[in-house]
Amino acid sequence: MQRILFIFLFLSFSFVSFSQKKYTTEDKKAIKFYKKAQELSRLRHTDEALVYLEKAVERDNRFMEALLFSADLYSDQGKSQKMIAVYEQAVAINPSFFPNAQFNLANAYLKQGKYEKALSAYQAFLNIGKISVRNRNISLHQLKCCEFALEAMKHPSDFNAQCLSDSINTKADEYWPSLTADEQTLIFTRLIPTGRFDKNQRELFQEDFCYSEKQDEIWMESQALSEAINTDRNEGAQTITADGRYMYFTACGRKDGRGRCDIYYSKKEGDTWSKPINCGANINTKAWEAQPSISADGRCLYFVSNRKSGKGKMDIWKSELLEILEDGRQRWTQAENLIINTAGNEMSPFIHASNKYLVFASDALVGMGAYDLFQVNRLANGEWSEPKNLSYPINTYNDEIGLFINAKGDKGYFSSNRVASKGRDIYEFDMPLDLQPPKVSYLKGKVYDMDDKRPLSAKLILLDIESRDTIAYLYSDRQKGEYLVCLPEGQDYLFHAEADGYLFYSDHFKMKEGEFDQAQKKDIPLQAIQVGTEVVLKNIFFETDSWEIKPESESELNSLYNLLALNKNLSIEIAGHTDNTGSELKNQTLSENRAKAVYSSLIKRGIQADRLSFKGYASSKPIGDNRTEEGKAMNRRTEFKVIKK
Repeated sequence: MQRILFIFLFLSFSFVSFSQKKYTTEDKKAIKFYKKAQELSRLRHTDEALVYLEKAVERDNRFMEALLFSADLYSDQGKSQKMIAVYEQAVAINPSFFPNAQFNLANAYLKQGKYEKALSAYQAFLNIGKISVRNRNISLHQLKCCEFALEAMKHPSDFNAQCLSDSINTKADEYWPSLTADEQTLIFTRLIPTGRFDKNQRELFQEDFCYSEKQDEIWMESQALSEAINTDRNEGAQTITADGRYMYFTACGRKDGRGRCDIYYSKKEGDTWSKPINCGANINTKAWEAQPSISADGRCLYFVSNRKSGKGKMDIWKSELLEILEDGRQRWTQAENLIINTAGNEMSPFIHASNKYLVFASDALVGMGAYDLFQVNRLANGEWSEPKNLSYPINTYNDEIGLFINAKGDKGYFSSNRVASKGRDIYEFDMPLDLQPPKVSYLKGKVYDMDDKRPLSAKLILLDIESRDTIAYLYSDRQKGEYLVCLPEGQDYLFHAEADGYLFYSDHFKMKEGEFDQAQKKDIPLQAIQVGTEVVLKNIFFETDSWEIKPESESELNSLYNLLALNKNLSIEIAGHTDNTGSELKNQTLSENRAKAVYSSLIKRGIQADRLSFKGYASSKPIGDNRTEEGKAMNRRTEFKVIKK
């Protein structure tokens, strides 16, 4: 991926084309040195030009043209300290000679985090009468940034970033970390030498993907991800689904590319990554598309593009997954521009596993200067809240671009070159409590055949009980049967697994009241359709002491209907069961009427009555201990049994 360089721009005072005959000095030798510097600058001999400018200033330290020309050349060279010193000297002599010197000086102070000096310089510049509208607007914005920064630094968050182990970080640059929800696999980008050199004998580097796996809380030695993905070109800025089975990334200059840089995806089956596929025309254009972030379940993709239809220079866009075709290709909706975009640049989106918390970088919102990280929350109506600056010291006067937050929401990951001898490394820090996203737990395990234990590729669906919205829709790994699904806190969920030729599995998890807040492992044995097999319908709910089916049972009833509709010869008995509380007569009536209610619901959906029967068993067939509340809850159930297949 072609790397983006963030260059601090100054309004240069063009001394090369300076045509004024009268100078601010009458020293002829100083003028001669100045003109010699102009000639050398035209020939791009900058160092020599600066030598002559120094001689000119030595002759007359109030020679404004020479001072400002020196500042201009120091700026081009990136020598900010020398540039600042010269601008300070020039402004002290005559602030009105070249008003933009005050503006350039203020920008330089801000670039170095010298907020009080920057604030004064901007105020002084704004007090000058004749300044451009553009520079006035920039100065007013930067004034707000200085005021924000000075206040933020009075109330810093706890921030203690720790460099990840040497098994991940090397002398090469490592950046753009992505973690699976269980935090057992880390994928990142590494800048590696190619062994090739350019015409100036400078070594060429390329971006490749690497990964590390955690064993006993220790990151193992990192390895190259896959030859199917890594090429002799650049691949970078990756994002992975919560289960680590889909990866989206940026690649540039590929034959099937639609523009300069496009977004591609690859799928992992077992331990093998597929050949990358271009995301298609609804995401990629002739413009630059990069820095993707995929939602935990893989259904929503955020990315950056500079296409002309955006609001600013770089904007964040979003597209939703429509379907996955039989050949593995994905169809996405036409990308839409997010409301959070400005007329400036928005970069490096990150959508948290909760799907309710988005982080991004912007250079146009009020912050600490340069690019700051901001976050927005998804509101109940689906819109985004006003951006909130992640503040100091997560944000500083440097560019902050790219942040990953784990599913639990308590750890942040970013890259930094703060230890120059090691290059850019990946760091971990504790997220401040007031900035943490909604907590997300997860359910993971394997789906397999109950009889022969072979792994199965099963369709897995997670639903919000209250809203009935689909939270996750995915498949277990075809080769290993493994799956991982995220469970955001604050909601209750229905979970469903099904595969062709098998009876479905269902369960529910209560996270609304914090009942289930720890990650769990749940292997799912699916039963082949056989006569006599019984399945508990865990997501059929009734009102207390009633046979009225609750609305949240609809998804389970639909699953049972779909099973019968797909298997035309299948006949079942629906059975109702109770615990031993109360009289046997009452329990018999309750269990039979509950079974009948499910029976009637299926008939209303279109299943023929001769394929169904129902029966109440009261408390005669317990599967749990009626001496405990947990056992009683297990015994209060609705089941179905295969009578004919």
